[in-house]
Amino acid sequence: MICNSSLTTYHKGFDENTRLEKWTRHNYSNVWFFGGKGAGINKGYDDANDVEVRIPYDQNSGLNIEDFAIGDILVQGTLETDITTQQDLSNYLIYNIRSINNNDFGNNQHIHLGGK
Repeated sequence: MICNSSLTTYHKGFDENTRLEKWTRHNYSNVWFFGGKGAGINKGYDDANDVEVRIPYDQNSGLNIEDFAIGDILVQGTLETDITTQQDLSNYLIYNIRSINNNDFGNNQHIHLGGK
C-alpha cells in the first residue's frame, strides 16, 4: 500500500477515578490519507469534506482496532499535543470518525477509517 501521510488520532475514553472523559493520543507514521475539507464537490456537497484513511498493519507496529471508535478525532500529520477536550484542537483541521472497517485479510491488511 502506498502511504502518503502520517496521522494522529484521539480516542475518547472515560476515567473512572476522575469521572471525566479523557482523550488518548495515538500517532501513526505510515497511512494513506485521501480527501479533506473542500476536496471537491463531485460527490455532492454533503460528502465534499469527507476523508478516507487506510492504516496498514505491516507498516505501523502496535496497530489495534480497539484504539478506534465512532466519534474519535483524526488529524493529518503527527501531533505531540495531549488534549482534555476537542476544543483544544481548534487550531487544526480535524475530522471525526464516521466508519471503521478492519480489513485483516489478504495481502494489504489495514484498518479503513471514514471521517467527516
